[in-house]
Amino acid sequence: MGRRVTQAVLILLLGVAPLVLLEAGLRVAGWPTGRVRTFGKLLNFEAESWRSAVGMFHPSVRSTVMWPVELSYQVQINSLGLRGPEIERTPPPGRTRVLALGDSMTFGFYLEEDETWPRQLEAELRRSGADVEVVNAGVGGWSIDSETQFALERGLALEPDHVVVGFCTNDPSDLIGQPGLYESVKHSLGSARGRFSALVYSTAAYELYLTAQVRFKQLRERLDPREPHALRELSPDEDARAWQTYAGWIDRLQAALHERGSSLTLVYLPNPEDLDRDGPMPMEEQLRALAEVRGIAFVSPLAAFRADPVPALHHMPIDPHLGVEGARRVARAVAASLAPRLAQRSSGSASR
Repeated sequence: MGRRVTQAVLILLLGVAPLVLLEAGLRVAGWPTGRVRTFGKLLNFEAESWRSAVGMFHPSVRSTVMWPVELSYQVQINSLGLRGPEIERTPPPGRTRVLALGDSMTFGFYLEEDETWPRQLEAELRRSGADVEVVNAGVGGWSIDSETQFALERGLALEPDHVVVGFCTNDPSDLIGQPGLYESVKHSLGSARGRFSALVYSTAAYELYLTAQVRFKQLRERLDPREPHALRELSPDEDARAWQTYAGWIDRLQAALHERGSSLTLVYLPNPEDLDRDGPMPMEEQLRALAEVRGIAFVSPLAAFRADPVPALHHMPIDPHLGVEGARRVARAVAASLAPRLAQRSSGSASR
């Protein structure tokens, strides 16, 4: 028995020692650099700070996201765990608050803070004279299930007057066959798995692994440019079920907002494939119909995208996410929808 224990200890040491030496050598060389390859490394799995914040990210963090290197960008997370500047937990008297929900398009992958569509929306509305702030609650990888659960459990504590949900064409398919990312983070809070993940993410060796992974993916995409960016194809039955599920979550969100006296807007976020075709897009039409049946405001900047399809609308050919100009056109379209409602609200408040 003693011999077996000794052998097990030796095997463990032989396995761990190289990693310890690698970690020590990398730290002498200045690693970890503090730059992150993956967006997921920004997520907060520390239970106490997660519960005291509102957003999903490590509070009060500035970091550089480095995938891909050509599109690296700075991220500022405020003390509430949300991307963007510091805000109060509840808006000051007289200020209108807009909560922007969505995935990586709303968060603003590959965009600096002032370039994201929520921040550009805020700038557009303020230029019209409105005292308004737009809170970016976008999280990469989310669909309407995570967005609604976040809003009901955390986001509505910010007391928004309006909620804008960004829709991406992968949102329905993301509801099929995988758990919601919001629930996944909640279940990892304070667990051994969550603590172990946080420890691993903080090591220099993990950053080296991510860097190597980036290089490999770049090489693979050069060899086969057709491989990235493909959307998952659903069968007709899966597609119908996905849209039914999407509508169910929208109904939950709309009911909660109605109870609070807040409005809901759905915004279609065009992708590069939309610009290569003429006529209406099926998903845009489905989303428009879903909104009209429920009396929900619907915004689509697709016509504006097609009218002048400049390269800056998306980060193609590297990545299909919104570019600076694409985010600007989204912001202008949403502002055109919200501005009359903001003015009506202001006049109503003044008359009272």
